[in-house]
Amino acid sequence: MTRLNFACTLLFSLVLASSCDRWPAPLEALEIKSQGEIPWDQKGPCTIIWRGDSLPGKIKYRGGMSVGYPKKSYALDLNLKTSLLGLPADDDWILNASYIDKTFIRHKLSYDLFRQMSVQNLASECSYFLLRENGTDKGLYVLMEEVDASMIGLNKLDSMAMLFKDPSIFYEERLPKVQDSTNYYQQKFPKIQQADKAWYLDQFRAFMFQTDDQSFVQGIDQWVDLRNVIDWHLILLLSNNGDGIMKNWYLYKLDASTPFRFAIWDYDHSFGRDGDGEYNMMERPIKCKRSVLLRRLMETDAQGYNQRLNQRYQQLRKKGIFSKENLLAKIEENRFTIIDAVAANVALWPDDGPGYWDKKSHREEVAIMEQFIELRLTQLDERFGWTE
Repeated sequence: MTRLNFACTLLFSLVLASSCDRWPAPLEALEIKSQGEIPWDQKGPCTIIWRGDSLPGKIKYRGGMSVGYPKKSYALDLNLKTSLLGLPADDDWILNASYIDKTFIRHKLSYDLFRQMSVQNLASECSYFLLRENGTDKGLYVLMEEVDASMIGLNKLDSMAMLFKDPSIFYEERLPKVQDSTNYYQQKFPKIQQADKAWYLDQFRAFMFQTDDQSFVQGIDQWVDLRNVIDWHLILLLSNNGDGIMKNWYLYKLDASTPFRFAIWDYDHSFGRDGDGEYNMMERPIKCKRSVLLRRLMETDAQGYNQRLNQRYQQLRKKGIFSKENLLAKIEENRFTIIDAVAANVALWPDDGPGYWDKKSHREEVAIMEQFIELRLTQLDERFGWTE
């Protein structure tokens, strides 16, 4: 991206902000009250103070790569289902620090867009808030629904309902190291002690790697919902989320009569940023064929996959879902909501803190996203033959 293009994109953001005839309402605040230090390994007792109410529950720090960042995320389990910040009532929540993403928008944009693509596409609903922990300001956070059996809507009485987080099904050989050696596929539902579903994923993996092309073509739609896979494929392409191919998704099966579907998760490295946080304006496009599922679907053209992928992109463009106007409007709506809170957050967690590749500000990061969207849509339009 040239300096001129970057400056123009940044100016576009500033003009949008200055043209607003309103000012964002202050974000609501949640406060964590805990006895002693918050644990990492298992949830400890806490109370959440919100709108003057005291909500008892349990909490712990959470994260993978993010555990090394100074600003921490939390997993919260309330004693009772509660509607927080306008989100659907639940008892399990993620308090996401969004430390590495200075826009605070990449997760929410991706999840909102995936749901907008189809009512059958599932991803967490999110809301912004300010966090305090035992009287100490922690800055701007993103409240997220935790992806679990209740949020997904699994039929818990069906013995074939199941949910996995990042199951290692796209690797031909079993990985020597996994997060939990007693739960290789990271089964979330049912509890693995009650019903271990590894045998079913073993069969699915064997089908993807070992069947001949004819058997794959004839049987793949019995294993996965191809409409859902196509939408997952397209949001990967649009966002250029390389981390989202082999992981960063939930795999679920509602009941015995439905195939597997994907719910997306963890999109903070996307829309102009790489998996390691490095600036990436499509210098490194994602390689979807790393996934055996996507590779075989494309190479065998199972169930007319390539044409259906093309037609779906055309449809999303025609509906305006995959449009510059829609994407920029979503970014600006979120940026407008958090504009005041961002400055306070930077005072706590400076833009040149540990873990960042550069010192870009929130506004500059938003401009990166906007420039990326224009570039990526142009590329995808050419690939899929879209014309206005």
